[in-house]
Amino acid sequence: MAQAVSTQQRDAIEEQAVHKHLMRFGDAESLATPMWEQRGTTVSSIAAQLAMLWDPPGKLAEGGEAQVTEKGLPHARTSVLNLIVTVGHDEAADRVVRTMMGLGVRHPSRAIVLVPTQATEGDLLDARISTHCHDTPGDERERICYEEVVLTVRGEAASHLAGVVAPLLIHDLPTFVWWPGDPPLVSPIFEQLVEMGDRLIVDSSDFSDLLTGLRRLSNLRRRSGVGDLAWGRLAWWQELSAQFFDAPRFRRFLPNLSRLHIRYALAPATSDAAANDEDVAPGCAAPLVQALLYAGWIATRLGWKRARSVERLAGGRLRLLLEGRYEMVDLLIEPVETDEVKTGELTSVRLRAYGEAGAAEFIIDRSGDEATVATNADGMTAMLRRVTMDVPNEPELIAAQLTMDLVDPVYQDALRAAAILLGSAREAAA
Repeated sequence: MAQAVSTQQRDAIEEQAVHKHLMRFGDAESLATPMWEQRGTTVSSIAAQLAMLWDPPGKLAEGGEAQVTEKGLPHARTSVLNLIVTVGHDEAADRVVRTMMGLGVRHPSRAIVLVPTQATEGDLLDARISTHCHDTPGDERERICYEEVVLTVRGEAASHLAGVVAPLLIHDLPTFVWWPGDPPLVSPIFEQLVEMGDRLIVDSSDFSDLLTGLRRLSNLRRRSGVGDLAWGRLAWWQELSAQFFDAPRFRRFLPNLSRLHIRYALAPATSDAAANDEDVAPGCAAPLVQALLYAGWIATRLGWKRARSVERLAGGRLRLLLEGRYEMVDLLIEPVETDEVKTGELTSVRLRAYGEAGAAEFIIDRSGDEATVATNADGMTAMLRRVTMDVPNEPELIAAQLTMDLVDPVYQDALRAAAILLGSAREAAA
């Protein structure tokens, strides 16, 4: 009995911490109406309240008036999508609030934030609804309005979240499912919500079991696609890498690439500042993933195939031999301790090739928010330049995922290749 009480108390403390973060939705300057909150409510009551917020007088079932108004005239809801977010702990709740507040103007949505808990104490369903309006950039006469619904679901209902969410979605709009943190990839709850969405958004750098996570994502057989924030962080590296071979005299080296050396950042073990920096927190669980996805991208674009493992995976370092079109490719991925770059971010990419006139090397070396880009070919150094790195934050990464095609075949190919590469290194270790 004492253990049961202790568990209930722990659940209550965790739930209060989550709600403390989520209540910041109600502190936003864009709040258009007083926050509506009800404990022990029903899905039908929540749906009715959402309808009352926007429908003009005369269209409501009970003849009431719309609540989101200005000068007596109702505002129109301008949602362009449904966004389902599942929050499991207070850190995820904090990330969700920061991100959602940055998304409102660019991607107004009906956002449904789920806080599932297996605790059976208290009412089964609590709800809070906040409405927000912003001036349209360049036209103050137009207002962008949307709503955010926070649902705390307890007990048995927490195992059937799809039934709770489905009646609250806006029909005929695409539905995105964002699961911040480490999602329960093999749980029925995860399956339910993923099947409801047109696109799943995760951050694979948060996975506690990276290999299982990569394999699970690559094997999702659904009509929708998968978006990965770790993949989004690589866009800058992919663009610079592709620019090397825009010039015809360098493009001839592509089929003969024989080495790919990737380094990624790890926070120094003695650096308390890095460990306590909240910007570093997302991505610490699986710092290897960006390097793997980058290697998977190069490999699939050039048709490389797995050959054998050269070095076992140890300390975040792995070495594989791949079969290229004309050459065997030496792939080396290794960490480097630094506090100049966030954990998991790439710090260096070096590609080496052999041609008729000799060897060529293509280099991107990052230091802080700048990088040196250089090409050594035909016995001379060319394209030596400094570039500033555009570091996207989480709202920008999420926003990009909400605008791209639902299915990204390039990412899917890179994802499967990354899983194969990691699996090969793990198997060698076993």
